[in-house]
Amino acid sequence: MLVNPLGRIAFVLLFAALGCTGGGETVISGFGNSGNTVGASVFDRVAEELAESPAIPAVSDDDLRAAFSAIRADALEGDPKAALVLLLVAGEQREESD
Repeated sequence: MLVNPLGRIAFVLLFAALGCTGGGETVISGFGNSGNTVGASVFDRVAEELAESPAIPAVSDDDLRAAFSAIRADALEGDPKAALVLLLVAGEQREESD
């Protein structure tokens, strides 16, 4: 039986929406437990599924700039999650320049 890749993405997104994002959860299911990644975060699994799906268009540099601009704006308005991302990006940028 072939599994629809978009169905697998929806399944992982459901777990993400339910708050299973810490990377400490382990969900093993499926026939023979094939294709399971133990220890990867939900975001890593979603990104991998999306990147491998032929139905998903490639992310362009402009897409990344727009996403970062939105995250930056949210961070400056006080969103703590966006602020964390902004701080992590700033740390990486400063590490590269050292």
